[in-house]
Amino acid sequence: MLKLFSFTALAVFFLIAAFSAVSAIAADDAMPNLDDIGVKREMKKDKPVDPKAWDKKQATEPGNKDESKPADKTTGAQPDNKDKKDKKAEKKVKSKPTMKPEEITQTISQIKMIYIKGGCFKMGDFTGAGDDDERPAHDVCVSPYYMAESVVTEKLWLAIMGTPSKEKYEPDKPVVAISWQWTKLFLEKLNKASKKRYRLPTEAEWEYVAREGGKNIRWSGTDDDSSIGDYAWFSDNSNSEIHPVKQKKPNTLGFYDMTGNVWQWTEDKFDLDYYQTSPKKDPIGPDVSIWRTIRGGSAYEGVNKIRTTYRHGLEPAMFRPDLGIRLAE
Repeated sequence: MLKLFSFTALAVFFLIAAFSAVSAIAADDAMPNLDDIGVKREMKKDKPVDPKAWDKKQATEPGNKDESKPADKTTGAQPDNKDKKDKKAEKKVKSKPTMKPEEITQTISQIKMIYIKGGCFKMGDFTGAGDDDERPAHDVCVSPYYMAESVVTEKLWLAIMGTPSKEKYEPDKPVVAISWQWTKLFLEKLNKASKKRYRLPTEAEWEYVAREGGKNIRWSGTDDDSSIGDYAWFSDNSNSEIHPVKQKKPNTLGFYDMTGNVWQWTEDKFDLDYYQTSPKKDPIGPDVSIWRTIRGGSAYEGVNKIRTTYRHGLEPAMFRPDLGIRLAE
């Protein structure tokens, strides 16, 4: 009898085990294949969870105490990081340079324009050693006009635009990092504020002044390469820095920094072959071009690129850390 019971129990055990195995196989067949539906772990783009970040997240969830912040010793309250951020933002706003209306008026009134009675000269390469786009030297006559004795400063830019052109505000340095398009907006605002008609000089007007009325001088103020440093900031003496305006000698017409320190936008479009077809009377550049002309070189350039006849073209939407503007009228 005991043997029969043992045999019966053993049979029941095997039946139960077999049923469980069949059920497991059926269940496994019913489960989708993860590889088939494209959710392989290595295919996921999510980054693995950072335990520290997760703990911090949990601590800041509603109802959870943020243990990452030191509690106030007197009240046990947790400090509010939002207040700290607000204070930092407030401090940042306060540090932004601003001008009062009377300061703006005074800054505008300090613009000094020099009258140029106009005249005729041979524009372009007079040495025979210049670049192809500086040739041929050709007759050009410019009508009377005014030009600013120095380039526009950051102070004047701030007065008109309400914000510096770059993060570090240095009022006596030339404004830089401005596109030709931003320059046109600046002129529009300046003219509205001053009731004047300021503009950019043409390329011919710029060169006429740089060459002191059309003289055959390679650098504004001198044709002696040993004395360039008296008139210009360039790669040999600038320490690769833009310097405040009017720190060097002016040329004989009274203009500062016509050579070096910062490049200067002109009104003209740029064409490498323009001198071959340039009109004689008040040329204003080609009708069609994707570039605008810049002149003068900068504190980053060598003696070749700061020559009075050197030309360069730049897209009007572009800007450089050594490119500024000079006013004409």
